Amino acid sequence: MQPDTLATLLSLLPGFLAAGAAYGGVKVGLNGARQSIKSIENIVSRLDEKVDNHGERITAIEVETINIKERIDNEF
Repeated sequence: MQPDTLATLLSLLPGFLAAGAAYGGVKVGLNGARQSIKSIENIVSRLDEKVDNHGERITAIEVETINIKERIDNEF
């Protein structure tokens, strides 16, 4: 290999290293984003379940309130 060719190849090396480091950084960043998204999905799912449970309880209370009002109206 000629010295000029070797020098040219060596001059390209930092560019390849920088590209590899950038790729690695992006890959790590995307993995972190995936984990964050999964965590957010879990939180939203738990909140959704809580809202559903509260909704069911509110509906049951509303039905009971209607029944009590009807009994009161029928008694008086």
